[in-house]
Amino acid sequence: MDVRGGQSRGSQALPGRAIPDRAAQWKLPGCLWLLLGAGLFTFIGWKFNVAFAAWAAPVLLIRFFRDTPRWPATLAAIPALALASFIQLVGGWDLDAWMVVLVCFLRPAAFLLGLYADRALGRRLPAAAATLVFPAVSLAAEWGISLAPLGSGMATAATQFSFPAVSQLASITGIWGIGFLAAWTAAVLNTAWEHRRRLRDIRGTLVAWAVVILCVVGFGSARLGLAHSSAPTVRVGAVTVPHPRDYWTWIDKGTPRDLIAGYAGELSAMEEQLFVQTERAADAGARVIFWSEGNGVVTEDNEARFMARAAELARRRQVYFAPAVVVLRYGSGISDNKLVMFSPDGSRSFTYVKTISWYPTGSDGILRTVDTPYGKIGAAICFDMDFPGFIRRLGSLGAAIVLVPAYDKEKIRPYHTEVGLWRGIENGFSVVRQTNEGTSMAVDGAGRVLARQEFFETTDRLMLSDVPTRRLLTPYALLGEWFPWAGAALAIALIAWGIARGIAPRISPRSR
Repeated sequence: MDVRGGQSRGSQALPGRAIPDRAAQWKLPGCLWLLLGAGLFTFIGWKFNVAFAAWAAPVLLIRFFRDTPRWPATLAAIPALALASFIQLVGGWDLDAWMVVLVCFLRPAAFLLGLYADRALGRRLPAAAATLVFPAVSLAAEWGISLAPLGSGMATAATQFSFPAVSQLASITGIWGIGFLAAWTAAVLNTAWEHRRRLRDIRGTLVAWAVVILCVVGFGSARLGLAHSSAPTVRVGAVTVPHPRDYWTWIDKGTPRDLIAGYAGELSAMEEQLFVQTERAADAGARVIFWSEGNGVVTEDNEARFMARAAELARRRQVYFAPAVVVLRYGSGISDNKLVMFSPDGSRSFTYVKTISWYPTGSDGILRTVDTPYGKIGAAICFDMDFPGFIRRLGSLGAAIVLVPAYDKEKIRPYHTEVGLWRGIENGFSVVRQTNEGTSMAVDGAGRVLARQEFFETTDRLMLSDVPTRRLLTPYALLGEWFPWAGAALAIALIAWGIARGIAPRISPRSR
């Protein structure tokens, strides 16, 4: 008879997971599992993020791949998931048409690699090992994709910020452990269905899975309950003034002096509003104040005057003041998109230029902190926060608070803000992200929301939050990306084992 994986008629299955007969399979047509799985995939991240979808979609997609008799029929999953990705992403990013197509096929790549590996190797391995194929291969692929310019926003685990107890696992494994757990759950549930009449055969696997789930939830609940129970706080003021137009298009045009000169009054008025809001934040007790990404738009011949004004405000109000500005360099296509930190004595503590950007940047790529009475304060800008390995440097520096000026699009809020907040859980520092045209949030080192503000739902865009001044120690900040390395090693080992078990029965005694 035909079995999953394309074995020839009359061949015997290798030892391992039991092969369900037709009666043991789910009765719905395989195409329905694909449609349901792809439909749920539409709700994994970006415009329509629903955390539960990341747990449910792989259950259905694994079922489709395992039940489909001939592997060419599974190729239908590629356009189905690409279409789901298109629905997720279109309008959320300013991408060229060719990049939209590329991203739509790249987004489900890790899922698909894991599904094909599960289909090819699952029958060849013992049941317990077979359940690890999909999560290990998917993890390795997602991690590899995250190292490309798209960052961790494509990772399944980035969608799980609304599950606080589970999210604490990121403090040990980074976000990667959460994605592995969701994928393993999907594989275990499918294996349990296939063995539902003989569950004792996979009792050890089910017990191991249940113990891991209980430990993750128990650890997460304890960490949430104990984190920062008595830590002192500092009030952080985060300021946004709306931009009346997209000033980055001026950089696209080569930053022409004549064009910019016609808007000098508009830029000056916006600067005044920003300083008025900064004074309001200081009046409200904020001791640390910063602006959203590029909120101050300054020309190169006006930069020195602007910086002197910012230093004077910091000195006069005795605050740590970090205006985020874009400095327009005439005739240049480089985006001088930066945050400048001034101390209460008026001195410039550090300047950080956005490192990971769609625009050419002059950043030196070095993240910096300043020692304050409120712990070490560091900064990154918007898209920088999508890259765990990069932001971990702030954890290594001992940052207690990280300020994140950001600029998003309405369609990807609040998801893109949440992608960056994971860095706080991973490294144990508080994050305050002030987002123009998006969701602004402040969270502590356990990811608990301290303040939230929606740009499109308020006219007073000054966000105040009382933020813990002590960081939480985390294994991730010390060990870094150890878990995806371990997952990649596990994937390689499982693939090698599966291939070896597939070759062994074909070797005749004479050939030995």
